[in-house]
Amino acid sequence: MAVVSSPNSVPRERLARQAVAHRLRALNEYLAVYRATRASGSDAHSSQRIRELRSDVARLRAWGWYLSAKERGASWPPALQRLASVLSFFVSVNLVAQRRHPRGAALQHLSSYSLVERAYAALEDDTQGQLLTLRLAQMQRPALDYQRDIDILDARLVDLAALRLNGLPEPGQVTLVCHVLRGVMAIGGALGFSFPPAQPVDS
Repeated sequence: MAVVSSPNSVPRERLARQAVAHRLRALNEYLAVYRATRASGSDAHSSQRIRELRSDVARLRAWGWYLSAKERGASWPPALQRLASVLSFFVSVNLVAQRRHPRGAALQHLSSYSLVERAYAALEDDTQGQLLTLRLAQMQRPALDYQRDIDILDARLVDLAALRLNGLPEPGQVTLVCHVLRGVMAIGGALGFSFPPAQPVDS
């Protein structure tokens, strides 16, 4: 899909953070439902699903922190990305070696990239839905002017498609960034340091 420059375009890191925030809201809602289910004792699989969702939230928060730091121009994201670029080769080799054993570390490595990609795709789908709703409203009520909002969503949809298709490093790099920063956030949180919230920006 060709990327067309538009005054309504949003910087890539900010758009990516919006996608992360959008997905984190959904995951936290799922987490609340599973916790309520576990408390009621009506689902034996709730504890496992809660662990999986907490892992997803932690990794997405880590990716959101990385994007936020990149947008601010912090000095450490380029260094982390260079390190991830070097070490991702070993991650890829490790994944190939563990494909016959789908549980454990290999599954986590394989899911980190798709976790972030799904966040971008989810915001793209939501934006398509909003755009369709506005276009239908414009057809049904032509006296009202929805064009400015339609133009904004059109531009966002183009940017989101480009972000999903071309806005991620290769999977090993995403995996390393997510897992390294997840560990840093866990240790720092235990020591009392603060990090970006689970929903960093409005979408």
